[in-house]
Amino acid sequence: MVHRICHSTRNETLAYVDHLWSNLLQPDVDMAQKLETLFAEESDELDLECGFLSRIDTDEATQYLQFVHGPHEALETGRTIPLSETYCRRTIADPSGTMAVSDALAEGWRGDPAYEAFDLGSYVGTTVTADDELYGTLCFANTAPRTDPIREEEVQLVEMFGRWASFELNQWTGPPTRDTVRSSVDDGALSPSRMDSTMDVLGERDRRLLLLALLENPVVDRVEFVERYVDAKNARAQLYHNHLPKLTEAGYVEWNPDTGELSRGPSFDDVEPLVRLLREYTQEFPD
Repeated sequence: MVHRICHSTRNETLAYVDHLWSNLLQPDVDMAQKLETLFAEESDELDLECGFLSRIDTDEATQYLQFVHGPHEALETGRTIPLSETYCRRTIADPSGTMAVSDALAEGWRGDPAYEAFDLGSYVGTTVTADDELYGTLCFANTAPRTDPIREEEVQLVEMFGRWASFELNQWTGPPTRDTVRSSVDDGALSPSRMDSTMDVLGERDRRLLLLALLENPVVDRVEFVERYVDAKNARAQLYHNHLPKLTEAGYVEWNPDTGELSRGPSFDDVEPLVRLLREYTQEFPD
């Protein structure tokens, strides 16, 4: 079984994104509750029954299991493990900050301290950062191998969850802690009304194209290059009199009508995770 995102239509992907981020960006729900929702839903989707957020201390060479979901008896919230006995030691060492194992024995993990300690047949994990430094990892795992090999789309999705966790951790303004999951209740989180506004903005393909363009280039010299991607008869008028003003009003872009220059607006960071997810799973942006 593979995650639904691997075979969803564009409209199904938008519905999935709406549901996912409506849960993960609620300002009045603490991070522990959000993690429970994330792991409960996505462990089923990924066919990996366990999920966990860890705190890694490279100086002490330890991994602290900060939040664990699932039935694995050796993976328990509050447990500290030697880093040498974890799959995550390779995750944080990988240049991409991500690692996936579909069938541990087939991929040469027999005899490895991590396999011997936890008997995990499948795993996918990614790094989480706080204040631009390694915080730990966010992972999904199972004692059994994955029936279907873990796909690149699923790896990218887990990376998105890691970026979300990093975002949540960086909202915290109190003292640092390693004993509890840090709260994300902060003015910087998206309110329900803001989420509704965001999904309304993303509902139009032409507006998504403009935001997708700004993922690659923080400043676009001219808007005209986007025009070749729109196909409506009144596309030019809609672009300049509807889509660009609406994106500007939302704060997602800054647009100079005189020069045609388009750049990221002050609220672009709010919508960036959603836009990245759309880019990675809809293949909507033309070559």
